[in-house]
Amino acid sequence: MSEGPEKLRHIDGRINRIGTDDLIKAFGSPAADLAGLRAFVGWQLQRPAWPLPEWASATRATPAADAVLAAAAPLLDGVDVTGSGLGRSQLYGFHYLGWLAPGVQAWQLTGDIRYLQVFEQHLDEWVSRRDSVTGEWPGLDVIWYSLGTWARCRSLLPALEVLTDSPLSDRVWSQLVATLVGGARWAYDEHDVFRHGNWQLVCATELLHLSAVLPSLVESAAWAERARQRIEEHLVLDVYPDGGHYERSPGYHRMVLTALQTAARIDPAVAAHPRFAAMHTWMCELVSTGGWLPHLQDSGIEWPAASLLRGSYLLNDPVLAQIAGQWLSPSEFAAEVATFPTRPDRAEWLLPAAVPELPPATVLPESGYTILRGPEVRAVINHGPHIEHELESHSHRAVLDLVLDGWGQPLLWEAGGPPSYDDPLYQTWYQSGRGHNTVLVDDQELSTDRRVAVDSLVDADVVAIFSARHHGNGLEQARTVAMVREEPSYVVVTDHADGRHTFQANWHALHPWRQVGPLAYDATGPDGPGLLLVEAADPATTTARVSEGVARRPVLARRVGEYGPLHSLGLTRSTGDFTTVLIPHAGAEPPEVSVHSIDGELVVTSGKTVDRIGPSTWTRHVDGQLSWATGWRVRQLAEVLRSTDEVDVVAKVSGDHVRFSITCAGRCGLWVRAGGEIRLGGTIIDTTTENEWAHLTLPYAGPWTVDGVWHG
Repeated sequence: MSEGPEKLRHIDGRINRIGTDDLIKAFGSPAADLAGLRAFVGWQLQRPAWPLPEWASATRATPAADAVLAAAAPLLDGVDVTGSGLGRSQLYGFHYLGWLAPGVQAWQLTGDIRYLQVFEQHLDEWVSRRDSVTGEWPGLDVIWYSLGTWARCRSLLPALEVLTDSPLSDRVWSQLVATLVGGARWAYDEHDVFRHGNWQLVCATELLHLSAVLPSLVESAAWAERARQRIEEHLVLDVYPDGGHYERSPGYHRMVLTALQTAARIDPAVAAHPRFAAMHTWMCELVSTGGWLPHLQDSGIEWPAASLLRGSYLLNDPVLAQIAGQWLSPSEFAAEVATFPTRPDRAEWLLPAAVPELPPATVLPESGYTILRGPEVRAVINHGPHIEHELESHSHRAVLDLVLDGWGQPLLWEAGGPPSYDDPLYQTWYQSGRGHNTVLVDDQELSTDRRVAVDSLVDADVVAIFSARHHGNGLEQARTVAMVREEPSYVVVTDHADGRHTFQANWHALHPWRQVGPLAYDATGPDGPGLLLVEAADPATTTARVSEGVARRPVLARRVGEYGPLHSLGLTRSTGDFTTVLIPHAGAEPPEVSVHSIDGELVVTSGKTVDRIGPSTWTRHVDGQLSWATGWRVRQLAEVLRSTDEVDVVAKVSGDHVRFSITCAGRCGLWVRAGGEIRLGGTIIDTTTENEWAHLTLPYAGPWTVDGVWHG
């Protein structure tokens, strides 16, 4: 648990009024003035983790350089350095000085002295006026708090190397150094004990970074020791064993990992920690084929390619570089690699590597996400806890919600993170269950005590099935998400809750929902891909309503997230049972699909393919012939298998051959619909056959294969 929120400190002269004598003393320098101190620091200065000159050399005349110059252009026109009128949360972010850093970057890219001059002008004015800035968060100073001291160091410290040997005046150079030293002193005092969350962790990484770049500072050794202690604690206590960051948000995960990558450049122990490598794997699990991470919880849409490339260097893992290379242009790849110091094994690191194939189903158990993958389509299901924060939780009030993507694009989407935490819709839309693909009860918000229980994840080869329950609405709600992977591939979501309430199933897409049949709706862009949604229920019992919200959407060509309409379909009824078939499609028109309930089974027909889906079975016929059948925790699978104990089974028919893949918990007897030469685990065995059913025994627990001639 957290030790409590940050304290409002009485800012003394140690921090924001560091004079020349104090600065000289802080460095233990024999210099008598700023010019002498600057020369002394320049002689002692170590290179930052990711140096600017190499980056600038590789970035010139690329689209990335154009973006930096665009970001630096407002500096030439003048900036209100107080951030006046920006709003409660945005005011804090303004004083991270991210807007000021492009001045130095643009100067490095172009050699145009104007950029350096406006950087000097704005930094000088910011230092002179920052004490006048007052925030609206009770007890939290705008300038001297964890994210402020971290972000300013992250923005300014990489520039110190080039600014120390530059036309920048001695006075403003000393202001820059004093700002960094003052922030480090504040961070050292503040973070004397462990606290959960991204604030303390990122702050500790820049404390370590500063101590390494300015080793002659008298306090550097103490800063480094405390920073290493906090970083080690966070890797153990604030990073889950599955690699996810404590707050379960891809945006904050990547922010924390970026900070840890800087620490890993300085301290090999960070790079060697198993949780550090796991954090990279976590992003590989959640990244889409389009190269983006979904905006789960309070997250933006993240593009992790550059982070994975940097991780490939730090971990000496060429596979991560290959994964990153799917989404980076040659110039972007080169610009990132240019900042990596030479290492003896660089040649091995640059060798091509095959991009690993991800498993069909992945569970991130501590983070609380499950990923189901098909040939083109992926589902990400949220079943994690609500996580506290020092100000406001970044956890959304939804659980067992899911998103779908296919062909690199979102298909079923959610509100995600807001443009700003000052947004008036932050609580009522972005954080609310209304902005998520979930079932609301009596229009109430989910409590923070969700009591989620994952019942099972069954990977039956052709089908994956996730089942879980929660009590966040005061009653038990169960949801099963089943994905059939073989084309035609689709997802079936089954919801159940007892009692008479007003239940509303919400479904969100980037394109307007168009009704194409009774309780059938399609959301497709002008050229596809799209999503056909069919609710298998009596239309007379259900009220449908469409509305519009807002959410980020990934723009693949520019790898950015832009806000646009999010189209909502709400299906309301007085009972908590919903069976929703979600059919992704690549084209601009939805496929012809019929959905019916027959004899307690869901029957889905698409062209020549007919699927029958029961509570624990799924069979597929093509052209009237059985293609495959699967069951999980069953004693009987119609047409193909009977067992003396519960088993998981997949039966696949190919011509006149059938193969059963069976997992049992112990010795059990089987009757399979097969004849001819029966093989168990590849070994021919004697069987008793009666009425085209062969009887055999599985001798012990584990996975088995049974092969024979199909008697269809």
